[in-house]
Amino acid sequence: MFLTSLDHYNIETADLGGTISFYRDVLGMTLGDRPALDVKGAWLCIGGHAVVHVNEVGEDRAARTGPIDHVAFEAQDFDGLRARLDELGIPYDTVDSRPRLPLRQVYLFDPSKIRLELNFRGA
Repeated sequence: MFLTSLDHYNIETADLGGTISFYRDVLGMTLGDRPALDVKGAWLCIGGHAVVHVNEVGEDRAARTGPIDHVAFEAQDFDGLRARLDELGIPYDTVDSRPRLPLRQVYLFDPSKIRLELNFRGA
């Protein structure tokens, strides 16, 4: 099995303040540390883990792409998963953030066109 847990999902919204308020004030999540990114946003946490990532986008993009940008999972066996995807002819992209971060990622789409981010942590 390649997946070990759900990591987070990413929302794109034209209403950053309202989205933050909903998750914080209604559901009780806390604001977490978010790295400096090119887009304004927030990470909302449960028990210190950022499970909802929010990016502010314009109304036109929010209407075009829908609210869920991607769903992320923690995963294991980077090479094994890539071999499996290659074997099945499933297209994917990879990002290798090492050595800056001990993280490699695989991005792919499920049959419903939901973008998946698979995070492989460690050296």
